[in-house]
This record gives sequence, structure tokens and C-alpha cells, in this order.
Amino acid sequence: MKVLLVYPNDRMDGLISVGVSVLSAHLKAANHKVELYDTTYFDTGKKTGDFYREQMGQVIPVDLSKHGIIREKKSLNELQKDFRKKVLEYNPGLIGFSVLEITYDQGLELAKSIEDLPIPVIFGGIYPTFAPKIVLKESCIDMICEGEGEEMFVELANNLEQGKDITKILNLTIKKDGKIYRSGAEVNFEDLPTGDNIYGERTGLRRPQTHMGNTLLAPDYSIYENKRFLKKMGGKVVRTVAMELSRGCPYTCTFCCVPMQQHQHRTARSHYANFKGIDGSVLKQKDPYHREKPIPHFIKEVKDTIEKYDINFIYFTDESFLSMSKERFEEFIKAYSEIKLPFFIESRVETVKPGYAKALESVNCTGVAMGIESGSIALRKSLLSRMMPDETIIKGFKEFEKTNIRISANNIIGFPGESREDIMLTIEINRQINPDSVVVNAFRPYSGTKLRKICIEKGLIPKEERAEDNRVYGAFYNGVLKAEELENIRKVFAFYVTFPKNRWREIRKAETDNNLYNKLMQEYKDKQLLNRKKRENVAISIHENISAKEVFINDESAVVI
Repeated sequence: MKVLLVYPNDRMDGLISVGVSVLSAHLKAANHKVELYDTTYFDTGKKTGDFYREQMGQVIPVDLSKHGIIREKKSLNELQKDFRKKVLEYNPGLIGFSVLEITYDQGLELAKSIEDLPIPVIFGGIYPTFAPKIVLKESCIDMICEGEGEEMFVELANNLEQGKDITKILNLTIKKDGKIYRSGAEVNFEDLPTGDNIYGERTGLRRPQTHMGNTLLAPDYSIYENKRFLKKMGGKVVRTVAMELSRGCPYTCTFCCVPMQQHQHRTARSHYANFKGIDGSVLKQKDPYHREKPIPHFIKEVKDTIEKYDINFIYFTDESFLSMSKERFEEFIKAYSEIKLPFFIESRVETVKPGYAKALESVNCTGVAMGIESGSIALRKSLLSRMMPDETIIKGFKEFEKTNIRISANNIIGFPGESREDIMLTIEINRQINPDSVVVNAFRPYSGTKLRKICIEKGLIPKEERAEDNRVYGAFYNGVLKAEELENIRKVFAFYVTFPKNRWREIRKAETDNNLYNKLMQEYKDKQLLNRKKRENVAISIHENISAKEVFINDESAVVI
């Protein structure tokens, strides 16, 4: 069967999707033909993550046009026509969309353009998993995948090709003959989850998520155009791919959908204990949601990928890369020392043990991103389920100070009930760690998260409102601070972190004075070169003993109207 995979990507950067790549590999292994429709380099007028990060001075700008990459301007109507043409020419037997909450809109519009064609359309990804009722109400969408799809999608393609029943496939929710079938069981449409009441909703019976065993196939990157391998990293353009050493996360942050995924996994285990997974191994009730790929198997994948695609950089998609045993970390370091291809990881401060930074540097890790999220201990514990003390955060970042690894601190502002004083605590802890890159995003209540439920209960968002991209779009009223004030703080956040405190009044004025803001942003970009080895240490001054509260939290003369 010919399968068309669709990757809507109107707001994100150019990182290749590892999920789509692995799915393609398994479809091809089952003798299906696969092609990809990827909208990454179509410019529909929306801001991209790359644009935002460069504008905010978070990354070093790079002109991709010098590398032959120019985003083609297309209106929505033109994009729909282009997609329809692709479908008619390729004539697939199945079309699969991989969407996030922030890319669902574009995927939906593409699906509408082919609604009259007799081709089954399935949506998969985070958003359909947590809001199946909202997705399935659209007449142009025939079915959705809930959870991971390597096993489900291959079974679906096989059954369609062979004319077999597809209503009993696990992880598949399908509309057929006016009825809804969810993992084999007939259900009422009104009983489907909407993404807002995560644990009170019927999660459905679905297959436990894929094992990371030796037969989970390596990603198939051949479906991508050659230019998609090029990505901006550290002021350079590298040929990179996304790879995963693990899936899932052992932590339970309330602004993340991982707790719900863990819940679904436990529910599935209880129904499908002793079920054989994709690698033929038996899935036990004790099998964790956070799964790890055997390192020898992964190293072979890397070597094969380098040889086949001429890769010179790896971007690990692991949600918390260092959440592994000390023994496994040492095994990785020893094995990867044979390769030493530059790579980037994301992790948690709690997982950084003494000596880890130096070890990572020794095998050519060039960048690490870790989340602070909030500097308020009270908020972290009561709202975010991030129980680490400030000392743990500082210690985790300080481990990288004597290395050449660029360290990025990820922050979020605008949590429900978060005050200006809470945000200043976040700024203060960023000043203590002095990262190479200060990243601050606006909180968005994504479906399947505990904080979305809280936002709805407090009346901060409508029940079925889709969350926008937290990197690109501004904050919303959080019950304490207006959206405008939160956005004004966000745009000068890095100034507060890196400039001396005797300039904080000036920065406060820049929150609402665009001319002053532009002047300070230029100064920030000039002086803070996103490299701690080169940038000036402007955080130290004779005014360091002044507290944030003293400077302007209670400063009536500086209050924004």
C-alpha cells in the first residue's frame, strides 16, 4: 500500500521529526511505500520558533538562504491546492497526519482540502491522543491514533490493504457507519476525552507503548528532502538528525503531558499484561513508561546514520537525557567515545551528577538545555510538581561552568496565580547560574496537562481552546497579571538576568517603551554573545545586594499602568 505521511510545521524550527521517521521505517519494513508531505519550508505568514528566538536574542542568527534554504511564501489556499495536487499524483491508500496542538490547525486545513477524496485520513500525535473528541468531530478526519503508533499504523495499513476489519485495532479510534470504535470497543462520541479533565476521563483500552528493544527500527530519514538535514545550531549550520536514546520521562511536571501518558501506560499495562510488543518480547505490568534503548543498538544506529546521510551533528530528543543509571551513563560515554559526533541534549538539574559535565564534554557534547521554569520554591512545590530546592538547580548548572559546553536555562512565566515577585525570583536564580543562553517562554495550557484543568476551573481559558505555541505567542491573563504585563516582562527578561541591577529601573521602563527596548536589545545582542567564554560578566556590580523587591516590586514610581 502507498502511504502518505503529512507533517504540518508552520511555526516550528527545522528539526526533523524522529517519530515520523521511525513510523516510516516500520511501514517500509512491512512492504508499504511511504512518501512525506512536509510544510516546514512553506511560509504561510506565521512567526516561527527560529524567528522568535533570534528576535529575543536567545540564539545567534544564521542566514539559511546562503545554504539554499528559502521558505516559499504560500497562502493557505495555495498550500491546500499544493497538498491536494500531491495527493492526486501519489494516490495513496492511507494518509497519516502527525500533529501537535500547535500544528493541528494547519493539519486540519490540509485535510479539509481532500475531504471529497475516498482516502482514509488518520491523525496521530499528542493532540489527538489527549483531545480525541475535538479532533474526531471534524468530518474530514476518519480516525485517530491514541498513543504511540509504530504497531498500530502498520496493522492499520496491513488490514486496509487486505480488506480486513480495522475497528478492533488497539490504539485506534475510528468513525464507521455512524459509530465510534475505540481500541475495539464501541463507545459514545460524547464520552470521548476533550483534553481538559485528564484523570477523570475514560482513557480507553490501548496497547502499552512501544518497547525500545533491538527490533524497534532505526529512523528512516530518506523521506526528507536533503535541505531538511540543515539546522541552525550555535551560529552555524549543521547537518543534523533527531535521535532518541530513551522515550518517556520519569518526572511529573504539571505543565507537561507526561503524567497523563504515564497514567495511560499504567492503564494499558493492567489490561495487556503479557502482551507481545513490537520486538516480540512480553510486556509486563511492571514495564515503565520511561524506556531506554540498548546502547549497543543505538551506537549502530548512529554509525549507520552518519554513513548513509552524511550527518555531522545529533540532536537528542530524549525528554530528560540524563535520567539514567550511573552505570548506563558510563556505558554511553564509553561507547560514544568511538564516534564523538557533536550533540545537544536536554535534561533535568537533578540528574546532573559530579563529573557528568566533564564526561559529556569528553565525547563532544556541545550544548545542554535544562529547565528552571520558576525560581519560586513555593510555586514549584505547590503548582508545578518540581520539588528541587534552589541549591539543586544552582549545583546542576554550575557543573558545566568549567567546560566548553554551552548551557541554556529554560524558563516559563505566566503560570496560574504567578506574581511579579515570583517572576523576579526566577530572574534572581538565573543571575546566580549565569547561563550562556536565557530562554523564557510564556506558559500555555496544553491539553492533557494538570495545569490546563486548573486554568479551566479558574475561568482563565475556555474549555475547548487550543493552546498556542509557548515560544512564539504571548501569555494570557493568569489570574494575577494581565497578558500585556506578562508579555512585557518576558521580552526584557534576559536584560534583568544579564545587566547590572543599577540598570533595572531603565529595564522596567523598557517594558513599555519600545524605543528603549530596541536600544537595550541591541546592546544585549552585542555584548552577550551567547557564549560564556566571550561575554562580559555584567551581572556583578556594587548594587548586587539590592533585592528585586527593593528595586521595583514595591516601587510605585515604576508601576506599569
